Amino acid sequence: MVICKNLEEVKQFSNSVVTIGSFDGLHKGHKSVIRQVLSFANKKSVPSVVISFDPHPKTVLTPAFHEKQQLITTEKKLEILQQEGIDYVWLIPFDFSFAQITAGTFLKEYLIKYFNPLDIIIGYDHHFGKNQDGNSQFLLSCQKEYGYVLHVIEPISVNESTISSTGIRHLLKEGKIEDANAMLGREYELKGVVVKGAQLGKILDFPTANINIDSETQLVPKMGVYCVDAEVDGLRYQGMCNIGKRPTFYDNGGLTIEVHIFGENTYQLYNKSIILHFKQFIREEKKYTSADELISQLNLDRQVCLSL
Repeated sequence: MVICKNLEEVKQFSNSVVTIGSFDGLHKGHKSVIRQVLSFANKKSVPSVVISFDPHPKTVLTPAFHEKQQLITTEKKLEILQQEGIDYVWLIPFDFSFAQITAGTFLKEYLIKYFNPLDIIIGYDHHFGKNQDGNSQFLLSCQKEYGYVLHVIEPISVNESTISSTGIRHLLKEGKIEDANAMLGREYELKGVVVKGAQLGKILDFPTANINIDSETQLVPKMGVYCVDAEVDGLRYQGMCNIGKRPTFYDNGGLTIEVHIFGENTYQLYNKSIILHFKQFIREEKKYTSADELISQLNLDRQVCLSL
């Protein structure tokens, strides 16, 4: 897969099949769009092209969105697109200047000029361009002028709920990990580096690896205890993760993300990259009256995780 991040380096195609979108989460709905792109491109023997943005446009246009709302890192998005078999990704560096480009200008001067698409495939709710004027109706009205065919992919539902990035965010904030994973089509992930913590886990005989996550903008699920898999050096281990402020020991503690990996020495993981795969929410974080009471609860938590 070829990845281009600079307009000056964008390859000019004689023909292609193109989709455009933020694809935050690359959930099942997004994948249905991607797979249609691949299907049309393969049938017509032309390159498959994904046009996306970095950072997510909302982090630029809606400051509040920057506060840990994204579902996927750019690195993970590109990894999934490569796994799917996409030929070419134009990753647009999104800023206020680019946001001023109208839908008409973007279509003519970018999509048509560089990619000459035979087909443009978008999700049912996709918008682009200044004031979000570039929607399905706009693209449909330009078909004859530019010679492409527009395909609009209808929404997909899971458990009678329409899949959307917004819906997945709500589920994660409520700790409904299994429902979020069903919409994503995979387990929700946080990636980071293991750093030295207060070593309270060692005192409790539940040593934990404290995680400093890589992305400042990725959504951290609801505080509480989760069953997870921890991936280190390409190997996955069962474990349990606590997201919270450790109220048993601190009245006003800072938020921490820590994982206890079953059967592994977490003290050999310092400075290593780790990926947490969230599987199930177990319980809320709470303040216990003593360390012994907390240890009893942690033993119960471990039994739940090992039973999965």
